[in-house]
Amino acid sequence: MDCVGCSICYDACYMLRHNLIKDIEGETIGRGKRESIGLYRRVVVARTMNSGIADSCQDGGVVTALLLYGLDSGIMDGALVVGRDGWAPTAYVARTREEILGAAGTKFGVVPVLSTLREAVVEHGLSRVWMVGSPCHVQSMRYLKHKGLPLATPMKLMIGLFCRENYEYGCMEEIVRTHGVEMSQVDRFEVHDAFKICVDGENLSLPITEMKNCVPRHCLVCRDFAAELADIAVGSGGTSGGQSTVVIRTAEGEKVFAAMEELGLIKTEDTGYTPDIGEIAERKSEKAKQTQEIIRLSEKGLDRREISARLGITEERVSHRLEGVCRRVS
Repeated sequence: MDCVGCSICYDACYMLRHNLIKDIEGETIGRGKRESIGLYRRVVVARTMNSGIADSCQDGGVVTALLLYGLDSGIMDGALVVGRDGWAPTAYVARTREEILGAAGTKFGVVPVLSTLREAVVEHGLSRVWMVGSPCHVQSMRYLKHKGLPLATPMKLMIGLFCRENYEYGCMEEIVRTHGVEMSQVDRFEVHDAFKICVDGENLSLPITEMKNCVPRHCLVCRDFAAELADIAVGSGGTSGGQSTVVIRTAEGEKVFAAMEELGLIKTEDTGYTPDIGEIAERKSEKAKQTQEIIRLSEKGLDRREISARLGITEERVSHRLEGVCRRVS
């Protein structure tokens, strides 16, 4: 439906109130010495022990295993997840095993995960809701709970995904096509030091720089790699294939994860803080700080050449950060 000027979106937007992040972190996780990946209780490497789950997942299958455990144990009656139509990401409410399995695997593209919260609570009457989302989704939901929005009360557990950056789907599709591949042919995507397109067992590896025009502007100012406000954060950074790094942050997250370990649903190895994910988190944070400085200098009236000289970076990088939003594909 059309916007009716009710101001709810403005009131709910955490992007306007970054000064509250520390308070929200203190409320939900606690206070203490922060690593570059945020505050946490445990860091482990993990994988599901269910081979059926592992076959359909991107890495260790931990997120899918978490959701299925929540559903089977009755501590969750639905989850806000992202599935896909082809490779285009779509947000929906998962209430069955089949719907949870349908959300397995990594997708790229901007998708409004929180838009399904009303459907979950109002239309389906759910009261024990979990969510899987990027760091920005987790921050937004934490802010809604901090404000005491009744709609957010049923949200019981937030699973955050490690996120270096996202890619606008239409732009990504166009680049994939320029390399002679249709999205319908792609088996999976992987993003580490390169952007990998997996087709029929073969990997087409593209430089990350080739994807830079597909990065939405809000990603360029985001400092959160490891979903620092999630109950449990999961990603592939710092692991080998078939495993996930899991950062357990809250008491509720620890309770759920420990129960799964006790039941033998997942296999874990305590690793503690690792330099690999710490370095990735630091790089993302520094990139965001640099982008904010570029914007500040531009607002002061400096042109792109002057900003480039001031910061010791290329004019092309300055232009990309200022233009930010990727090309729109009709």
